Amino acid sequence: MSLSSVSQPAAESGTPPMSSFSKQGNSQYILCQLNRDRQARYQSPVFLHSTLNQVAQTLGQRYASGNFESSLFNDLYNAQIAPLGSSVTSSYKILGTFDSDWDYIPEIEKTIYNALFARNLDAIGIYQAQGVYTIVLASGLQFKPQNIDVCPNSSTPYTPPDGSSAPGSVVNGVDLPRFLCSINRERQKTGLNAFVVHTALANEAQEQVKVMKSIGHYTVDGPRNVDDEIYAQRVNVKQLYWMAGDRYRNSDSLVNILIATYSKIVLDPNYQVIGVAQLDGYWSVIFGGLYRNVNSGNTCPLTIDDVTYTS
Repeated sequence: MSLSSVSQPAAESGTPPMSSFSKQGNSQYILCQLNRDRQARYQSPVFLHSTLNQVAQTLGQRYASGNFESSLFNDLYNAQIAPLGSSVTSSYKILGTFDSDWDYIPEIEKTIYNALFARNLDAIGIYQAQGVYTIVLASGLQFKPQNIDVCPNSSTPYTPPDGSSAPGSVVNGVDLPRFLCSINRERQKTGLNAFVVHTALANEAQEQVKVMKSIGHYTVDGPRNVDDEIYAQRVNVKQLYWMAGDRYRNSDSLVNILIATYSKIVLDPNYQVIGVAQLDGYWSVIFGGLYRNVNSGNTCPLTIDDVTYTS
């Protein structure tokens, strides 16, 4: 099949004929066609995702109003998409103007061919207004439907389970089991041991976020000097690396920014212990290296009881 043509779906295969769909913006029809074309390329089907739909709608509406800025997608990614998984990646494309979905599909397949037919693509979100289509794509999602149909019976998007923290799992403002599970998965990919929570580093991180909230902005310089305060406690730490920021309350978002910006530290085998805290969007993460070996008994703790501590 050429990239500039898409076959009409066969009614007997579970896809209603085009006449039963609205001509513009029918996400079910678009999804069916994209999945059939992925299937023809031996790729697994993708699904509609409620969050990606919301992001696509915001992008599309801002674009239509003439109030679209290049930073908008980054802001939406950090606030809505990044929490969907510690290794999630996402992109978008706004394309128009088209008289029908039938015209839009071959053009979007041609325009972002590699993205739409990527083997690791998980889900999409679709929004259309006045013939201008916005599509948002994502891979690396933590939660997915148990069964993903090539052509689902409805256009109801998938909504992941509530990501709220389990009772007792929040320590220093962070869902600690979820945070450790996400960051340890990244280390596991490169054959590194999981991080162990160091009590002194965690306590110091908590002090840091209190300072940041009190002064009203994040700081990496003080007024409290992290290294000196930790060493003053006579903690047997060989080396330290501290980072701080704001705007991230969600554990998955925090891991994403750490991986994106500080991957060399996160994936440095010389760091084996960690302390983390968050308060009203201000966060502090401290990595430490020890003179001795420590090992976590659980790479991905499910509850706070599964978290490995050291001091």
